[in-house]
Amino acid sequence: MNPADKLNRLIDKPHLRVVGLMSGTSMDGLDICVADIDLSKAKLEFDIVHFNSIPFDEDILGKISAALSGTTAQVCSLNYELGKWYADCVMQELNSNQISNIDLIGSHGQTLHHISGHSTLQVGDPSFLAQAFDVPVIYDFRAGDIATGGTGAPLIPRIDEWLFRQQDNARIALNIGGVANVTLLPPKGNGTVLGFDTGPGMALLDEAYQAATGDKYDRDGKLAGRGQADLPLVAKWLRDDFITKAPPKSTGRDQYGTDWLDDHNSQLAHLPIEDRLATLAAFTAKSIYRNCRSFLQQYNSDYLIVGGGGVHHRPLMQQLAKLFSGQKTVTSAEFGVDPDAKEALGFAVLAVAFIKGIPGNLPSVTGADKPVVLGKLVL
Repeated sequence: MNPADKLNRLIDKPHLRVVGLMSGTSMDGLDICVADIDLSKAKLEFDIVHFNSIPFDEDILGKISAALSGTTAQVCSLNYELGKWYADCVMQELNSNQISNIDLIGSHGQTLHHISGHSTLQVGDPSFLAQAFDVPVIYDFRAGDIATGGTGAPLIPRIDEWLFRQQDNARIALNIGGVANVTLLPPKGNGTVLGFDTGPGMALLDEAYQAATGDKYDRDGKLAGRGQADLPLVAKWLRDDFITKAPPKSTGRDQYGTDWLDDHNSQLAHLPIEDRLATLAAFTAKSIYRNCRSFLQQYNSDYLIVGGGGVHHRPLMQQLAKLFSGQKTVTSAEFGVDPDAKEALGFAVLAVAFIKGIPGNLPSVTGADKPVVLGKLVL
């Protein structure tokens, strides 16, 4: 089938079976979501057919970590190696679960660097996916927003609007990946959707735990749950320029990752690891709440809906429930969306939006000059 025929077939097809791929700032692996999606400007209907997360092996994780501050040669090599690995993982996942009839793939790629409103780089060349599956692949979703004056992130607020916005009640959708981002959803017709990164998510917790133990992460936050937070230290960190900055704003692991921990090592080094993790968890929770306070004062919000890997960190979730005491704190599973699958589903939806010519950004979120269709196409 020639390229034009491939696209024309999808433009007019109401239900598309799409693979959404996400490997985020948490740098833990590749999320693969297969979903049947029906999308228009006004509505989103979906059925998640399959989801799995494939952990990075030590070799790939090491190369990603090295490329974060590495040479051009390292970044170039990783771009192709990761793209091939994505294709191999998806092929194995589809074959082992007997999933066929894929129409489209949306791949976010692995973020190596993000400078809000200026530049962004995600690697994992999509050509390998396009060749392996002979379907269109949509990738590089952030650049179009930056080209029209936006911050380039976050992009999931458009998905949150489709999934969670209500006629009468305000809601907050929170994603806790490597960094944390919120979508503030006023009632329909009563305000503008806002969304932005609030600051640290799991990256600081994971990096601190890895440095102390050599293991990848504090499963369920057990070690953090045994510690005592240094609240005066947290109060000092909450005066950070990014935390207090008004939106639109976005950040990444380059700001809240190993460099941040190195810069604050003198403040953390004297604390036992349990207290260190408890302090970082408190910083994450309180920075999220601080960025939502004005919205909560303005609207009667019924739910805080949480997705991302942070839902598994019990002390963090408990702190959020306490801070957001006027709302019911739940995971997105309560609304039919696996919290681990939400971002991968989101980029599957944005791939469909590309095919259908539906803008995927929200200027009220990113500060872009106009709504634009996001992504680039590989056939």
